[in-house]
Amino acid sequence: MLAIFAVTCVVAYLGYRFHSLTPTGALLTVVTGTLIGYAFGWFGLYLLGVFFSTSSLASKYRSRDKKEVDEIVEKTGARDAVQVLANGGVGILCALGYMISGDHVYMYMYIVSIAAATSDTWGSEFGVLSNRKPRFMFTFKRVEPGTSGAVSTFGTVMSMFGALLIVSSTLLFIELDVALFFALCGIGLSGSVIDTLLGATVQRKFRCTVCGKLTEKKIHHRVPTTYVSGWRFLGNDAVNFISVFGATVICFFVFR
Repeated sequence: MLAIFAVTCVVAYLGYRFHSLTPTGALLTVVTGTLIGYAFGWFGLYLLGVFFSTSSLASKYRSRDKKEVDEIVEKTGARDAVQVLANGGVGILCALGYMISGDHVYMYMYIVSIAAATSDTWGSEFGVLSNRKPRFMFTFKRVEPGTSGAVSTFGTVMSMFGALLIVSSTLLFIELDVALFFALCGIGLSGSVIDTLLGATVQRKFRCTVCGKLTEKKIHHRVPTTYVSGWRFLGNDAVNFISVFGATVICFFVFR
């Protein structure tokens, strides 16, 4: 337990030093990693590390080409405590469920939670780099990269690879038959689908009164934006949490 705590502290510190985590994000990373490590051992911590490292690299990859997207999405840069909780909070719930019951379904749910978070992150971070503008999910009209509810072929493919990476990474610790392997991949990918659906329907959106651009930000060009649509309380972090939670609920009912 002490070794797990020490490793999470080192990882959180490195994340802070490399500007991938804010101070509060680093603190919550320690809490998240310690609880998950206590429940699932080094396997749980390893899987969390795969998500954090690959997602951080995905965020930094061609960051200069994402400047226009930064004007649309709610948060950019280092992850704060809320963002860490949005992606890892469901993993904590899975860890608690496993500690209390010892039921292996919670281990599958944990794998799916990390696969869903990675799938969504990869789809978002790589999808905005597509050579063609994405299409809005329901109208199929071309929209600006980074728009909630928009999809692209490249982003979808990278979402699939994100889920595949996480489930493949588990093979170093546990055995999965072919059916279980692809089931976990598919359910993990569903988290990205849920995220897109929520982004297209109920996630809050604003419009800048200066440039007229549709955005997730409450402040744009240092001026308050105008509310346009969606549920006012449902921002990007809440959508991320719900999408990961939704995928794990699907996993629970599939394997129960």
